[in-house]
Amino acid sequence: MKPKKAGDLTGEICTRCCVGRLAAKRGREYFRHKEELVIIENVPAWVCNKCGERYHRSEVFKRMREIAAAKSLITKHVRVPVARYQSSDEAA
Repeated sequence: MKPKKAGDLTGEICTRCCVGRLAAKRGREYFRHKEELVIIENVPAWVCNKCGERYHRSEVFKRMREIAAAKSLITKHVRVPVARYQSSDEAA
């Protein structure tokens, strides 16, 4: 078995569910910037195989913030319907 690189979380136990193991993957992130929601694709993360919690290096998070702020990096726009949750049995 190859030794892990410093900072590699592959195989570590998830700190959210305390059951799953983390695996390096790339995926889609929904990132809020000011009043907008930006979808960023192909983002590297470690993902729990049980609960799906995602972990990012600080450099990745900073880059997502830069991408979300840079209008020139937006490659397409999509329309997303928005609804408000309502229930009569909801506690205030």
